[in-house]
This record gives sequence, structure tokens and C-alpha cells, in this order.
Amino acid sequence: MSKQKEIPICFATDDNYVSLMAIAITSLLDNASKDNFYRIFVLITKLKPENIDRIKKLQTSNSEIEFISLADEMDKIKDMFHLRDYYSKETYYRIFIPNLFPQYQKVLYLDCDITVLGDISELYNTHIHGFYVGAVQEEVMQTFDVFGNYVEKADGIKREEYFNAGILLINCSRWRKLFIAEKFVDLLERYKFRVVQDEDYLNVLCKGHVRKIPLGWNKTSYKNDTFEDKNLKLIHWKINWRPWKYKNILYEEHFWKYAKLAGVYDELIQKRDSRTQEDFDKDELLMANLERMAQEDADDPNNYHNTQGKIGAVWWWFDKIKKIIRIRKLVTIRAYKKRIRRK
Repeated sequence: MSKQKEIPICFATDDNYVSLMAIAITSLLDNASKDNFYRIFVLITKLKPENIDRIKKLQTSNSEIEFISLADEMDKIKDMFHLRDYYSKETYYRIFIPNLFPQYQKVLYLDCDITVLGDISELYNTHIHGFYVGAVQEEVMQTFDVFGNYVEKADGIKREEYFNAGILLINCSRWRKLFIAEKFVDLLERYKFRVVQDEDYLNVLCKGHVRKIPLGWNKTSYKNDTFEDKNLKLIHWKINWRPWKYKNILYEEHFWKYAKLAGVYDELIQKRDSRTQEDFDKDELLMANLERMAQEDADDPNNYHNTQGKIGAVWWWFDKIKKIIRIRKLVTIRAYKKRIRRK
């Protein structure tokens, strides 16, 4: 029997997203080829033991799920993280993946709020030699002009070049060689992105070095006349297109199918049906505030593009050695040895 090819995959979560991650992992493994071994790492700060057990039970004969706590490591830089709304510090963990896993040349990072319909190994096998990441164009920036205008004027990135950071095929060897995690920590100290936060940081750091991946591997759950559903491989439930919040969401039948298989259907149906008008009003206000911030930052003469972006890479490389020594004390690989194993 030939040896199975290992596919390393990372998620990051807290207790609030465990049910969604259960759906993501269940759907991923249900569509996974038996020719591969899917090694799934879940990056956490802290997670309830019952939630760890709940996810571990999803393992199959050709997969393994490991939990890695970054609590000690992230405590060193916790005050740097810029958070708002539903964001948590775990969303930033993807940036440190190459440093945490020095044994891998390439790792796939996936958000929890997804449903996988294709074999994820097809995405993993995408050629990204010479690129920092492989990623899918952010549909929202194409659909809503206020956000497209924002990334062009505030980030200095063409809207068609801006990628969604929820599905990332990371070229770990290049990431480490070019100190992307260290550049991120340094930029985090110097500039605050308000609108898309971690996604903005990754886009400006990886600008010009992104392998474009077809939209089918990161499709937002709204109608796009240029997209054919036969190419649908992975659905990303973003913003207000989330079936655990709203009814009649496009592609929701796939979400509820895997919610049942993951054993979280009743929990999420109850969550959806118990939402009040006040909850819906808060969602609308959140979206309105996001649009307002996007417009304000696009018009701000002191935005990233007009200040930090004009400097380019020189600011970092000028003081490279000192910063590497200081930042790598914060971004260590010791957390890799702190795996939480629960049988």
C-alpha cells in the first residue's frame, strides 16, 4: 500500500465558533480523498475541555485533529491586536503559522465559518512556488463600491487584486525566509487598520506576491452572475449572509446538511430562530458603521496608502536585524511543543 500524502490544515477558534468549526471539519472530511492523510491543527488560546472532545470525535481513519495552545505566546503581544465587533485575537493566528510549523513548506489555513464541498487536497496542491500565498479574490470588494474604493484609496491595492484572508494557502518557506510574521508585528505596532483588520495587514504585506485561486474555493453566499455553481467547492458564510442568523441564504442547504452530520443542527436552528428584531437592527448598524469607516479611511490623508504605503519596504529592512531579534522572541515556535492531546 502506498504511503498517503499528508495535507496539513490549520483552523483557529475560541468557544464561540466551535459549532461552526465542527461543520467545517465534518464537510471537509466528508469530501476528502482516501488517498491523503489530513492533519488538522486547531490553534487556540483556551478552549473548554468538552469542546475539545467534541471536535476530536470528528476524526476519521485518514485524519487527525490536534489542538495547540498559543496562550503564552500571544500573551506577549496581546495588547497590539486591534479588535472590533465579532473579531477575536484568534483571527490573527494565521500569520504565525509558518513560524509555528517549521517542518512544513506549505500549509492551508481555513476560517471556521465555511462549508467544504470539494476535496480540499485539490486546493492544497495548487502551485504557489515564488508566491507568498495562494488566495481568492474578495467578492465583497467587487460587489460594494464603498469597500472597493476603500482598498484602493486606503490600502493602495486594486479591488480586483484584494484577497480574502479566510482561505489561505501559505508558502511557509517563503513566509519564513522573508520574515512576513515579523513584518506583521512591526506594522501592527505602527499602524491600525479599522475596517478589515487582519485581512488588510495581509493584503498590504503580500501585495504583488499572491497566486490567484478560482472563486469556487471561497464563494460568498450571495448571487454572482459571473459565477457558475458547478464550480462551487467551498462556501464562506460572511457578514450578513450566514444561515445561523438568517433564513433563505443562498447555498444554505449545504450548511444544514453538515450541521446535522456534525450534531449541531438543533443548536444552530435555535440560535437562528431566537434572534429578535433588535439583533437584526444591530446587524444593519454594524454594516452601516463598516461602510462609514471605509469611506472615512478612504478619504483620510493620513491613511496607510498616503503614509506607510508611500515608504514601501525600506522602513523595515533598514532596521531588519534588530527587529528580527526582538520580534522573534515574541513569535516563537515553542508553542508547537505544547500540543493538547485528548483521547
